[in-house]
Amino acid sequence: MNFHGNDPQEWLATWDPLQSTGELRSFYVPFIADSAPAGRAYIGLEHVWRTDDNGGDRAYLEAHCNTLHLDPTRNRPCGDWQPLGPNLTGSNFGQTRLGNYVVATERAPGDASTLWTATRVGRVFVSKNADDSQPRNVRFTRIDTPSTPGRFVSGIAVDPADPNHAWFSYSGYEAYTPGETGHVFEARYNPATGTASFIDRSYDIGDQPVTGIALFRATGDVYAATDFGVLRLPAGASHWETAGSGLPTAAVYGLTLSQSANVLYAATHGRGAWALTLPRH
Repeated sequence: MNFHGNDPQEWLATWDPLQSTGELRSFYVPFIADSAPAGRAYIGLEHVWRTDDNGGDRAYLEAHCNTLHLDPTRNRPCGDWQPLGPNLTGSNFGQTRLGNYVVATERAPGDASTLWTATRVGRVFVSKNADDSQPRNVRFTRIDTPSTPGRFVSGIAVDPADPNHAWFSYSGYEAYTPGETGHVFEARYNPATGTASFIDRSYDIGDQPVTGIALFRATGDVYAATDFGVLRLPAGASHWETAGSGLPTAAVYGLTLSQSANVLYAATHGRGAWALTLPRH
């Protein structure tokens, strides 16, 4: 956390509650900051964890938790992260796809209660009370099916107009999960039944790792990151095409879409970050 922009001398540690758990976690942990209320953020280990105040009391963090000179005698932790509900990787959610850790978390825009999340081995969950004032009371429903891939969920894009509608991307190759094919899925969750329908939208994308996903609300077009750039699936189409021009042939490991500015940002591996202005029709 940094309350002074990106001043390199003002970074504050908030990791104590997470480090002390011993939970497994990804090399790059999934972290998202919420837009409402300000200060709320989520991070995935074996649980999804939440802070509601930028990681802790600012005065305490600045007095004891500066990363350049952490106070070794601090009398309480640097950070106030709390686990939401149960461990998502264990047997309390069944005996299939056990273990590993959370690799994707995504909030539903405009709906403070809905959170989608997934694990490295393909478990997928939805919570409809992720903003509960008591973190332990947050409930998750597991919704993946035997036909969805038991592979790394590399991205979740929640429809800004419908918190129960999302798109998923899966990394890895189908050889890792025989009988569980596909790299891009569209999901619709039914809160009344606690189940979801998944439709494979991979079409002609090929058996390649898809490393990120984004949905453009204005058109319904979907964008997928791959090891060779960014692809676009126009709304209603069944053919993936190259998105825009000018992007070097490079692995893209992150997609961020600004719905208000109509801009798609792509973060590559070693070739910089790029922006693509999207048409609204």
